[in-house]
Amino acid sequence: MTYKVGIVGVAHGGTMPLNHLKGVKEEVRKIVSIIPQAEILEGQQATVDAVKQLLQDCSWLHFACHGKQDIVDPTNSHLVLYGGDLTLETILRMPLSHAKFAFLAACQTAMGDGGLLNESFHLGGGLIAAGFCGAIGTLWSMDDRDGPLVAEVFYSHLFRDQYPDTSSAADALHIAIKTLRTQKVPYERWIPFIHMGV
Repeated sequence: MTYKVGIVGVAHGGTMPLNHLKGVKEEVRKIVSIIPQAEILEGQQATVDAVKQLLQDCSWLHFACHGKQDIVDPTNSHLVLYGGDLTLETILRMPLSHAKFAFLAACQTAMGDGGLLNESFHLGGGLIAAGFCGAIGTLWSMDDRDGPLVAEVFYSHLFRDQYPDTSSAADALHIAIKTLRTQKVPYERWIPFIHMGV
């Protein structure tokens, strides 16, 4: 069994006035220390075209960037990359034959629309519709300080054996969230993370 891991880290996309994500570099560094063979697109390398290629090539993807939910048109929900946005509509139109799992360490990636209570059409759910077996997203904005720790604990658990298993992702997230709670992080900072799919 083979797998390819891709990591996208964008502290600021430059297309709109967004806060600089200070924890992105550390988050990427921590993941690479666990998965040194990962392919990394960071900062200016993480253009829409480069990330689209990474999506097609990799089975496991981690996004550390800004995310934005569009409640009027959910297919316009997007990840903020360098110089542009990667919309859910674009992802849904792509052939993703290697897709297994995505971790969306970005705000509003599983938020959905309060007016559609029985629907889960957001970035995380959209990735599952596009062919991923599972995903982790956030129900609202996440605190940038938490990304490095959650990612480190999550991937340490998931990649402790030679091959990662998507069916262990929920357990790995649970362990990461328990770590935040043990460190007395306020509940509004650990509640946003959710697992979807297998």
